[in-house]
Amino acid sequence: MLLILFIQPTAFSMDRDKLNKLKSKAKTNVASWAIEDYCAGEEAMFQISYGWACKCAIKAGKANNRSAANDILDDCGL
Repeated sequence: MLLILFIQPTAFSMDRDKLNKLKSKAKTNVASWAIEDYCAGEEAMFQISYGWACKCAIKAGKANNRSAANDILDDCGL
Protein backbone atom coordinates (compact mmCIF):
# COMPACT_ATOMS: atom_id res chain seq x y z
CA MET A 1 0.00 0.00 0.00
CA LEU A 2 2.76 2.47 0.88
CA LEU A 3 4.53 1.68 -2.35
CA ILE A 4 1.47 2.76 -4.32
CA LEU A 5 1.37 6.07 -2.48
CA PHE A 6 5.00 6.78 -3.36
CA ILE A 7 4.55 5.77 -6.98
CA GLN A 8 1.54 8.05 -7.48
CA PRO A 9 2.46 11.44 -6.01
CA THR A 10 -0.53 13.09 -7.67
CA ALA A 11 -2.71 11.35 -5.13
CA PHE A 12 -1.71 14.10 -2.72
CA SER A 13 -1.93 17.09 -5.05
CA MET A 14 -4.06 20.02 -4.02
CA ASP A 15 -7.77 19.34 -4.26
CA ARG A 16 -10.05 21.51 -6.38
CA ASP A 17 -11.77 23.18 -3.42
CA LYS A 18 -8.51 24.35 -1.88
CA LEU A 19 -7.26 25.58 -5.25
CA ASN A 20 -10.49 27.50 -5.87
CA LYS A 21 -10.25 29.04 -2.41
CA LEU A 22 -6.74 30.31 -3.20
CA LYS A 23 -7.88 31.60 -6.59
CA SER A 24 -10.86 33.43 -5.07
CA LYS A 25 -8.50 35.46 -2.88
CA ALA A 26 -6.63 36.78 -5.93
CA LYS A 27 -7.44 40.40 -6.75
CA THR A 28 -6.70 40.06 -10.50
CA ASN A 29 -7.37 37.51 -13.21
CA VAL A 30 -3.64 37.35 -14.00
CA ALA A 31 -2.88 36.21 -10.46
CA SER A 32 -5.81 33.79 -10.46
CA TRP A 33 -4.47 32.13 -13.61
CA ALA A 34 -0.97 32.01 -12.13
CA ILE A 35 -2.32 30.33 -9.00
CA GLU A 36 -4.13 27.81 -11.20
CA ASP A 37 -0.96 27.08 -13.17
CA TYR A 38 1.59 26.97 -10.39
CA CYS A 39 -0.37 25.67 -7.39
CA ALA A 40 -2.53 22.94 -8.93
CA GLY A 41 0.16 20.28 -8.58
CA GLU A 42 1.26 21.22 -5.07
CA GLU A 43 1.51 18.28 -2.73
CA ALA A 44 2.05 20.23 0.51
CA MET A 45 -0.61 20.19 3.17
CA PHE A 46 0.17 23.66 4.54
CA GLN A 47 0.72 26.92 2.68
CA ILE A 48 4.11 27.39 4.32
CA SER A 49 5.28 24.20 2.57
CA TYR A 50 4.25 25.25 -0.96
CA GLY A 51 6.93 25.57 -3.61
CA TRP A 52 8.45 28.91 -4.56
CA ALA A 53 6.41 29.24 -7.77
CA CYS A 54 3.12 28.74 -5.96
CA LYS A 55 4.14 31.14 -3.19
CA CYS A 56 5.02 33.73 -5.82
CA ALA A 57 1.65 33.28 -7.55
CA ILE A 58 -0.11 33.75 -4.19
CA LYS A 59 1.96 36.90 -3.59
CA ALA A 60 0.89 38.19 -7.01
CA GLY A 61 -2.70 37.53 -5.95
CA LYS A 62 -2.32 40.16 -3.24
CA ALA A 63 -1.42 42.86 -5.78
CA ASN A 64 -4.14 45.45 -6.30
CA ASN A 65 -3.82 45.73 -10.06
CA ARG A 66 -2.82 43.71 -13.09
CA SER A 67 0.43 45.59 -13.67
CA ALA A 68 1.65 44.99 -10.12
CA ALA A 69 0.72 41.30 -10.35
CA ASN A 70 2.67 40.98 -13.61
CA ASP A 71 5.66 42.74 -12.04
CA ILE A 72 5.67 40.30 -9.11
CA LEU A 73 5.45 37.31 -11.44
CA ASP A 74 8.26 38.74 -13.60
CA ASP A 75 10.46 39.29 -10.54
CA CYS A 76 9.99 35.63 -9.66
CA GLY A 77 10.84 34.56 -13.19
CA LEU A 78 7.39 33.15 -13.91
